[in-house]
Amino acid sequence: MLKRILVPIDGTEHSWRALEYACELVAYTRGSLVIMTVSGGMTKQPVIESNGDILYAQIGDEVLDAAHAMLLGKNIDCTYLLENGGNIAENILRTVEEERCDGIVLGSRGLGVLQGLLRNSVSHTVLENATVPVTIVK
Repeated sequence: MLKRILVPIDGTEHSWRALEYACELVAYTRGSLVIMTVSGGMTKQPVIESNGDILYAQIGDEVLDAAHAMLLGKNIDCTYLLENGGNIAENILRTVEEERCDGIVLGSRGLGVLQGLLRNSVSHTVLENATVPVTIVK
């Protein structure tokens, strides 16, 4: 039974649908959510070197603030995490272990198997390497 679910979000429609689905799951299990976002990821460009990390942190904070607002009044125990940079899939896999989550719910852009493999999609990488059940929401 899923009692602590990791939900990686990035502010896209797919990630919001994954968060809604995870909320429904924990409503049944009386579990908790760990909501995380990764600022920058592998596409981090040092456009403004002195303030680049602050800019990305602000973007990540906005996504987490939106998630917090979405969950107000739902009476769900949540932990909010902001990871800075690095490989997004690796951050997700590390966080699931560190936070002792027993499941992952994440959104997918629906690239399909071949495009996902060619583009090294986050959802495909997490699905292949996770040690806990993974639910992908389209």
